[in-house]
Amino acid sequence: MSNFVCRASALAIAFALNSYGAQAANDLALEEILVTAEKRETSLQDTPISILAFSSERLERFGISDLGDIAGLAPNVTITPFPNSRSSLVVFMRGVGNNDSQSTQDPAVGIYLDGVYVARSIGLTSDVADLERIEVLRGPQGTLYGRNTTGGAINLITAKPIDDFAVSQQFSAGNRGYWRSLSKIESGKVGDFAGKISYLESGHDGWVENTGAGKNFGEEEKQAGRAAVRWDLSDALAIDYAYDFSNIDGPQHFYQVTSSPGNALPNTSAERSDSGSWNGGVEPSATEVSGHSLIASLDTPWGVLKSISGYRELAEDIVQDYGGGSPGFKIRVGIEQDQFSQEFQFVGEHGEAWRYVAGIYYFKEHGTEKETDTVPVQTPAPLPANPLVPPSVTTVTLEDRQIYSTSEAYAAYGQLTWSPALLDHRLDVTLGGRYTADERAARKDSAVYFTGGEQSDSATWSNFNPSLTLDYSWTEELSTFAKVVTAYKSGGYNVRSTEDGFTPPFDEEHMVSYELGVKSSWFNNRISVNASAFRAEYEDMQLQQITNNATIFLTDVFNVGEAQIDGFEVDVMAVLMRGLTMQVSYGYTDADFIEYIDQRGGSQTEGENLANQAEMPYAPEHNYTVGLEYMRAVGSASSPMMLNASIDYQWTDERYGTAFNDDMSGFFLDDYGLVNARLALSDISLGRLGLEVALWGRNLTDEEYKVHSISLGAYQAGYFGEQKSYGVDLRLSF
Repeated sequence: MSNFVCRASALAIAFALNSYGAQAANDLALEEILVTAEKRETSLQDTPISILAFSSERLERFGISDLGDIAGLAPNVTITPFPNSRSSLVVFMRGVGNNDSQSTQDPAVGIYLDGVYVARSIGLTSDVADLERIEVLRGPQGTLYGRNTTGGAINLITAKPIDDFAVSQQFSAGNRGYWRSLSKIESGKVGDFAGKISYLESGHDGWVENTGAGKNFGEEEKQAGRAAVRWDLSDALAIDYAYDFSNIDGPQHFYQVTSSPGNALPNTSAERSDSGSWNGGVEPSATEVSGHSLIASLDTPWGVLKSISGYRELAEDIVQDYGGGSPGFKIRVGIEQDQFSQEFQFVGEHGEAWRYVAGIYYFKEHGTEKETDTVPVQTPAPLPANPLVPPSVTTVTLEDRQIYSTSEAYAAYGQLTWSPALLDHRLDVTLGGRYTADERAARKDSAVYFTGGEQSDSATWSNFNPSLTLDYSWTEELSTFAKVVTAYKSGGYNVRSTEDGFTPPFDEEHMVSYELGVKSSWFNNRISVNASAFRAEYEDMQLQQITNNATIFLTDVFNVGEAQIDGFEVDVMAVLMRGLTMQVSYGYTDADFIEYIDQRGGSQTEGENLANQAEMPYAPEHNYTVGLEYMRAVGSASSPMMLNASIDYQWTDERYGTAFNDDMSGFFLDDYGLVNARLALSDISLGRLGLEVALWGRNLTDEEYKVHSISLGAYQAGYFGEQKSYGVDLRLSF
């Protein structure tokens, strides 16, 4: 099917080029996309970053309400739920990320909600009640975004209050008991104030039936809300306050046994199971996330001074069982975290020749993590056998640990762009730099493995990250850029460590990225072609090493690796004919270890360089998306309506979920492709009300694919993605 899609895309582009002369018109031009990737509003075509932007229309088209929903839609970006908790996401860009979710180890892709850094991956699948846009910035963003963006950054931007009163209500229903309700109320401008309230609630019955006690696997109920207020104190000063919350309740996904020696374990199957059970019954999990933000913007003669204050907190209690119905490994984790951040930005320009961004940043967080891992062990009945005395089952505690941590960071940054008049301001030379100081403290105790008692430690790191970008506009429609960017990810402690592995901490990791890019528009902005080629040199990589898969809850993190990552991205948008738009995005990644030192104590290869045996995790070589969208006015002159039809195909290559393991096949994920479609009729007039009706379907070919796979020593387990789903949306607006 992938060959068919590629040929179809090529033919479609050729058709668009050949038909330009016959159909050129203003209404055939692509709409301008505005982004804030460089802390100021600019056109996507004028921004020298490999960036994808999902507008509110595209968010609705793809059914996106949380970060996890964009998985597969952005080439060279891999998003996978963390195995212990479906609310946590493992995010990789260009082969760079962190395949764990810990309160003491930072991610490599920065997530920002309205400019506020979200430090933990827990809760990233929580719904955001009123998303307006998502910006995906591929590649290191060390200057303007700072630490923990060696892979890139993702901006979640919510809708702001508008000046007019408005009310809308959306209802959705689908198979497997899916339902969703989204309510929005806009106050409109009342004096100097404007506000809005959004509330979203949804639920579904999961896609693996639980044949035992409890709810179905993956069954969940979600609630999310957002209240936003804007106060225009004057023409120069505005204050925006927002509060958001999100809750997820329901059991985790079902890990079925996909392979066991001689299929010794019951229900072993490499194919997707539609039903299953947990030994002892299914138990629920719960995630709660909330946050406040306060943003003040002051226009001055020299630029805009902005203050961004944010406070966020989360709490999660999860239960996950990896036994696939047999007595097996079960974990219970409780996590609490809170964070505060304060940033001051100054963004301005001086004539046509100079543009500048400067800022200072402060961040602090506290975290608590408690985990208990157990396994049921059957004790044989005493001899001689007595039918009245059956074998007994005892729950054995494999691990019982508690971790308390704090983290604090300070940063100052600046970026200056010079556009000389000598070259008619066609050349932009941008020099940036950021200095960051980090401090982290942690203490851990384990009732099972820390025979010497509680351990505690603290460490500090500091780093300066410079960047240089050259951007030249050959014409108004064509520009090229070259950049050298540095970034780093802070060090930390490993909550899953052995007693010897908790201290000293693992160190920071570093990256230098070289990139060449082009931004172009053709045929009166009927076609846009953007591309970037990159090479990243990755040093001091923080990687987990598992000594024994049977005790996979014990891992150590070391700075063991160096890697070189080469690749490119191409994003194409084209108006093929009046009303018909095509989007094609392709990503290629060639990620290879140069050095991978085995530091597993007692291993036969301890101290050796295993680079030729290691795999860069979550780095598929190829991935792409192809989409067609058709819009046409229908109805009568007195009652016009708009018909919108779209179909999309996304494909991801094979990949591994870990870098090195004695059973790498247990972490292998095969390639897969998904087909999604939507048909909507909008602007239906019902007096003073407007109505939109949409039919949608996802994974329409019912593709069977594994989302995650893991080796547990004696067997392998994994869970599969959702089968074909479909439903209807109804939206009323006033």
